[in-house]
Amino acid sequence: MDRGLISLKFAMLRNSSAGLRRAGWLIGGVLVAATWAAAALAATHEVRHSVLTLVLALWLVGGMVGPVLMSGAGVVRADFFSLLPVSRLALGRGLLVSVFVGVASAFVLLAMLAPAWHAAVLAPIVVPIAVIGGVLAWVLVIVLSRLVYGLLGAAMKSRLGIEIAGVQWGILLAAMFAGWIVVTVAFQSVSRLLSEGLPAGPITSVLDALPTSWPVLAVEAAANGDIGGAALLLGALLLLDAVLIVATIPLLVPSEQRTRRRHGRVRSPGLVAGGGLLPKTPAGAVAMKELRQWRRDPWRALESSTALWTGATIGIFCLLGGYTAPAAPFAGLVVALMGALAGLNLYGQDGSAVWQQVVGEHDSSVRADVRGRQWALALVILPRAVIVSIVFVLLSQAWWAVPYIVAALPATIGAATGAALITSAIGVSPGVDPRRRVGPNDANGNVSIHIWIALILTGIGMAPTIGMILWAATEPTWPLLLATSIVGVLNAFAAAGLLGRIAIGYLDRRLTDVFSRIRYARVFRDEGTTLLDRIADSTLKGEIQYAAQKQSERDKRLARARG
Repeated sequence: MDRGLISLKFAMLRNSSAGLRRAGWLIGGVLVAATWAAAALAATHEVRHSVLTLVLALWLVGGMVGPVLMSGAGVVRADFFSLLPVSRLALGRGLLVSVFVGVASAFVLLAMLAPAWHAAVLAPIVVPIAVIGGVLAWVLVIVLSRLVYGLLGAAMKSRLGIEIAGVQWGILLAAMFAGWIVVTVAFQSVSRLLSEGLPAGPITSVLDALPTSWPVLAVEAAANGDIGGAALLLGALLLLDAVLIVATIPLLVPSEQRTRRRHGRVRSPGLVAGGGLLPKTPAGAVAMKELRQWRRDPWRALESSTALWTGATIGIFCLLGGYTAPAAPFAGLVVALMGALAGLNLYGQDGSAVWQQVVGEHDSSVRADVRGRQWALALVILPRAVIVSIVFVLLSQAWWAVPYIVAALPATIGAATGAALITSAIGVSPGVDPRRRVGPNDANGNVSIHIWIALILTGIGMAPTIGMILWAATEPTWPLLLATSIVGVLNAFAAAGLLGRIAIGYLDRRLTDVFSRIRYARVFRDEGTTLLDRIADSTLKGEIQYAAQKQSERDKRLARARG
């Protein structure tokens, strides 16, 4: 069973992008080399101790973030074997064993063996203890990575779990967008770290307490003649590995979930329209339906939570960067901009439920659907963006930024809602079927190009406000700042209305095509002539060509295997 799962994993990896695999190998090799270089270049034994505990802790954090990135190619899912007579214990064990075999796992092992350099310098005779500790630490990181992945899937059933996953995604995206701020500060501190180490205090105490530091402590204890202390540390690490393995295996094979019936009062027309808070119109009903979905659907809730934590994390990066501190008050704009990304595949996330709109389509149904989704997206993102803006204005005491935020925040959200609906319509990309969603990025398909489309449309939609802000920045007079704020609010409604109108016009003609792409991965018509039709056709062609290319590669490998 274990050998078959390992073979299946490698078969899936062979059918993934070769370029991405090579890039991953290159990055992993550089990180391993940097780990060993840090151990070799440390000035003293004490400095090497603090450097190793810090670097190994970073590998541990990387192992906890890794499951988010690894839920694509090469990940063998438990539901692949739901119809086979295999016990949960055997399947979970096989899934866990398959993770230990691979290039990424080998990189982690090489990094965890870095304390061997420390041992060789202190006392070469204790190098075997460093190797044993490194192997145990490797098991810890790999098992923990799968435990976090399993917990993310299980935690998506609770609001707390969604927030935890949102924090993880927020840190990841913030590192992608603004990680250069932290990297710049880190590079400035590398030489000092290698020469002086970390200052004694709570940070070093916390690092020493982490399990990845126990091999370093065991090496030092053995070098000082305390063999019993070294054995105790390695035994504790072995026990922790065993506990994590026992906890991880059941999470990798989730049990069947029964649908819970909701008990409560009967829905009234007023309640459907938001209890009077939203207009009792078709658009109001759609908005209320969408608000419930943003709250109840774990994958929608994850995206809204990710938007919040991405903005908050980037704001923290800016504050810590020193010279980037003036940008911290505008962290709420990042949350607003993430609204365009959170809603760029609304129809794809709905899946085959779009069929209900197709069969119920009439003269105003598409308009009500688009406007209702826009209002819901704005109501979900706006409070989060306002909260983040207020927090970072208070932290940075940058009161001068308030007029610019008042102008830019509504304009960004208005343009983002329109851009999200257009992108969702022309580039619908279904992910994993809602019943089988396990990984934290299962709800979306291939949306790499769609991200750029949404960002570009958002920038175009808020162009008047950007122009006013640049003008006001050169002549910051109160009348001009007030005019900038007014333009920003007007721009919000104008951009949402215009971009939404474009989405309505497209869906009036192509709503059936949206469903066809979800259900059949194709459309049953000739190519369109408008710009949106061409973009939609090009995204669909890209997906079809990519699928055909992968199928062709599979056929060639099968032919070579048979020959």
